[in-house]
Amino acid sequence: EPGALDGVEAIINLAGAGVADGRWTAGRKESIRRSRVEGTRVLVGAIAAQPVERRPRVLLSASAVGYYGDRGDSVLTERAEPGSGFLSDVCQAWEREALAAEGLGVRTAVIRIGVVLGRGGGALARMLPPFRLGLGGRIGTGRQWMSWIHLDDLVALVAFALEHDDLRGVMNGVAPHPVTNAELTAVLTRTL
Repeated sequence: EPGALDGVEAIINLAGAGVADGRWTAGRKESIRRSRVEGTRVLVGAIAAQPVERRPRVLLSASAVGYYGDRGDSVLTERAEPGSGFLSDVCQAWEREALAAEGLGVRTAVIRIGVVLGRGGGALARMLPPFRLGLGGRIGTGRQWMSWIHLDDLVALVAFALEHDDLRGVMNGVAPHPVTNAELTAVLTRTL
């Protein structure tokens, strides 16, 4: 809608269908992809429709560490090549759409978010019930790495990215020390 972004200085794009909400049928996967890729394309299109002088100064868009795919024990930074598979493909397309805003003169930052942990929601809320019943355990071998971030730290990162005009491009939104599934399971078991 023309003028929908009038007066908007910053956009934080966190939109996307939840990846943990049900089985990944063909339709579900399409919903995950479309909600991120096409949703971001529409958002950047709305920015492009604004007169240059009324465009937001910054677009901050979510992505996910799924960009890297399963890389075993490799240490990954923002400079690492993308992985392969469904989530990696979605993240690559999602980031391309968001980064197109740079060409419109809008500072753009993309945060590749890990598993978000915090009280009252997110991944932890889904993980805790089986542990409280004494039924929680590692998944598979337990050697899968989990790059995580606490919700408070993610919020602080978003605020930092909005406030610092020199921040642009891609950054990882994760704690400095990932844990394996077995390590996280052990902590949850001890805690509960």
